[in-house]
Amino acid sequence: MTAAANDLLAAGAPGCDWKMTVFELAIFMCVFRAGRPRRVEEICQVIAGWFECVVDPQAAAAPIEHMVANRWVAEEGHGFRATEEGRRAARPLMSGLVRMLDHGTRLIDVALMMSVLRLSKGELDHGIRDL
Repeated sequence: MTAAANDLLAAGAPGCDWKMTVFELAIFMCVFRAGRPRRVEEICQVIAGWFECVVDPQAAAAPIEHMVANRWVAEEGHGFRATEEGRRAARPLMSGLVRMLDHGTRLIDVALMMSVLRLSKGELDHGIRDL
């Protein structure tokens, strides 16, 4: 028997609070992984490599403003750094992406896949790293 979404909610599983867009999650992970504040141009360059498309800094301006307003990232100097609130918002989304990539296939080694894709289910489990 397979579980349906309603079964999970009836069993007391927490509901999802979808706050970040995919683009905002990408921005957050770029900033989180940087280890130092990143400028908008740097963020766009990294994300462009991930998605194999041009990411214009003007296209990132509104999402970054939204992220600052939600305290997911904070301005520092001429760049942005990740915050604890951002980590908490991104963590369930990253965990879901990892589970989505492996859902039931068992065709590839998950640890190898995560290493190749540079994803880590636990990457956002702990607090913000010291810069």
